[in-house]
Amino acid sequence: MDLETTKRDGEVAPTEPLTNSREQRVERALDYRLTLVVHYLDGAELARLLPGAPIVVGRGSPSTLRIPDATLSREHARFTAAGSHVLVEDLGSTNGIRVAGERVREARLEAGDEVMLGGVRASLHVLGASGEELGIEGEERFRRSLNQEAARAQQFRRPFALLTARMAAGGGSAEERADVTHGAVDICGWVRSQLRPVDRMALYGPDAFQILLPETGADAAAAMARVLAASAGAARRLLVGVAVYPESAATVEGLIGLSRAMATAASTASPVAIVPRATWADSDAAPGDAILAGAAMRGVLETVARVAASRIPVILHGETGTGKEVLAHRIHHGGPRGTKRMVRVNCGAIPEQLVESTLFGHERGAFTGAMQQQKGVFEEADGGTVFLDEIGELPLSAQAALLRVLETGSFARVGSTREMAVDVRIIAATHRDLEAMVAEKSFREDLYYRLNTMTITIPPLRARRDEIEPLARRFLRQANEANGREVQGIAPEALARLQAYAWPGNIRELKNAIERAVVVARGAMMSMEDLPARLLVAGPAAVRALPVVVMEKPAPTFEEEDSADKLRTRVQQYEAQMISAALEAAGWSRQAAAERLGMPLRTLRHKIKVLGIKKKCV
Repeated sequence: MDLETTKRDGEVAPTEPLTNSREQRVERALDYRLTLVVHYLDGAELARLLPGAPIVVGRGSPSTLRIPDATLSREHARFTAAGSHVLVEDLGSTNGIRVAGERVREARLEAGDEVMLGGVRASLHVLGASGEELGIEGEERFRRSLNQEAARAQQFRRPFALLTARMAAGGGSAEERADVTHGAVDICGWVRSQLRPVDRMALYGPDAFQILLPETGADAAAAMARVLAASAGAARRLLVGVAVYPESAATVEGLIGLSRAMATAASTASPVAIVPRATWADSDAAPGDAILAGAAMRGVLETVARVAASRIPVILHGETGTGKEVLAHRIHHGGPRGTKRMVRVNCGAIPEQLVESTLFGHERGAFTGAMQQQKGVFEEADGGTVFLDEIGELPLSAQAALLRVLETGSFARVGSTREMAVDVRIIAATHRDLEAMVAEKSFREDLYYRLNTMTITIPPLRARRDEIEPLARRFLRQANEANGREVQGIAPEALARLQAYAWPGNIRELKNAIERAVVVARGAMMSMEDLPARLLVAGPAAVRALPVVVMEKPAPTFEEEDSADKLRTRVQQYEAQMISAALEAAGWSRQAAAERLGMPLRTLRHKIKVLGIKKKCV
């Protein structure tokens, strides 16, 4: 039977039957079990969604699915299957359609998503061969679960794991490879049977899915990944990437990116790839990664170049995903220590009982499990730089140990009495308000003032609009290469939506969104349909880019330590100009200025007082 789309409102209805191309075979593999469930007062109605056969939901004829509810219009909304997602369109209804509480004219839905049609709730489900619910969630609901689990794990200092599993590419013809992809939905039922009730699962493109394992450490996550990779069967081989909070990353966006990268790195010879377990390692960020000299960043990059030549400690303050590690790399490589090691410490991942061993190393037999002598972070980085990432997550006991080495410049390995001198530069990074933490007694005041010789605030991506397009195109090229795709560009309306979104996860979120869009894209260009649903329902961001602040004259170069005072003065002048510009642009609303700067309000108030910033009288 030929499948046709419905002709409506003057549109031309194409009548060409679906071809047997690989892309459309993949679409059928994912579409044929998508089911629309409409819940209303007297029960629920189900309808199978097939490609090329839209379903119109409404109160009366000629709607395909008729629901006796007064809040619905005669023809309320149209649902059209398109690949692994469904397009819902408002057909001029009185009470509209709402996604995530916001009224929209159209939206893209995925398995597990819900939409309100007037007062009626409609949801999408993927059913198994026997009609059973497979427990597949939509991307947005899955991300909400990830965010909730991250908040809970941070509060109670518990781990959780994120797995990305993809179907191994088959050999042979395109049709044979498509048949392997065809099993992505089929295998979800088996995968679900291996998981606990608390575990969550969501599709990721046509041949992959993600799994959230709450309360799961690295060993248990690796064991589950091996079960999935070994038991799926040769015809449906799974390659699994594993990332664990907080060992792998301390943010949701970081975990998503790493688990996907590990799944890409996995192969049939080594089907499970796990982010290396280490609380510290050589920083692998490249100095030019994801940093562009947009208007809001020029002053920051100028400041970074100047502080690089000195030896003073630096705090990089900014939201997660703004590029703090990349800037730390620039500071390190731009100074005299650039040829030495830069060691990154994940402060949120150090168990309290292992803090001193991690930072300073230990002797053989110093404690149970110390089978051999081990160097610590400071010894490994001697002559170079220690990057303390997310220092606000460091336990108080760890803060005391860190303060001692900063004050004395020496330490002893655990189990040894011999003091060792060390020469390192400290760069710390945080998204937390350290001054507020000092006031709350959750961060040591003496450590804060030891580190806070210089603070550089990094603006969020929503204040760097001119960077979004070039970053998106860079990430598009990278995603094409990583996923074997050939998406040629970004459609104008999709680019406009990227530029309008607020990007709470900043650059890292943009990169993840582009990669997923490349994976699910069905055309030569990335379109609005390929973007995550949260971008499609969100309104324009309220924050505009800050005015450019130009230094009156270049600061001097710094070769000696006694130049730190001069450098501090110059940076304070720049900070005062930047804050004044933000206040002027915000009509001297401190709350609005703090949002523009990506700075906690309490920190802004403190800086206004310290820097003596006052509103000019006219």
